[in-house]
Amino acid sequence: MMKIKQFLKISGQMKNLLRNGWVYRDVKAPESDAAHSWSLSLLVQMYAPAELDLCKCLKLANIHDLAEIYVGDFVPGSDITSEEKHQLESEAMAKLAEELDYPELTGLFDEYEAAETPEAVFVRNMDKLDAVLQAKYYDETQNYGGKLFEEFYSHAATIITHPLVRGLLEELRD
Repeated sequence: MMKIKQFLKISGQMKNLLRNGWVYRDVKAPESDAAHSWSLSLLVQMYAPAELDLCKCLKLANIHDLAEIYVGDFVPGSDITSEEKHQLESEAMAKLAEELDYPELTGLFDEYEAAETPEAVFVRNMDKLDAVLQAKYYDETQNYGGKLFEEFYSHAATIITHPLVRGLLEELRD
């Protein structure tokens, strides 16, 4: 019974944790980590190439930001090194794996962070695409005049390497 109560607490925290990238830009009603993870999971489900393990991709998408409930949502410009961020998030994932009695969680997180498997590369690329999509949505619904899309598109264009994801990104430009 303890695991389901821990799940309740953790899923509630994910639903309440607002994404700092949008908070810092004064977006009205910014998305939560849970909303972002759902959007990423749907993108992955819709576009994952047949040669990838879809189940693994969905697991990676669902857990990729879970550590943020304990360490917060670091964004570019946060006063933390990538090594410190990784250490804090790894510790948080180990804590979550224990609390949920879900030992696979740490391995999934390590796989996502290392980005050495085709599934992890694809999901990490889709994560960047999802941010661009959200920026475009905010521009169109909250009258930011294209500034969020331009900023997030420019950043994603330097990071996205997967050919399918790159094609989707470029399609947004048209």
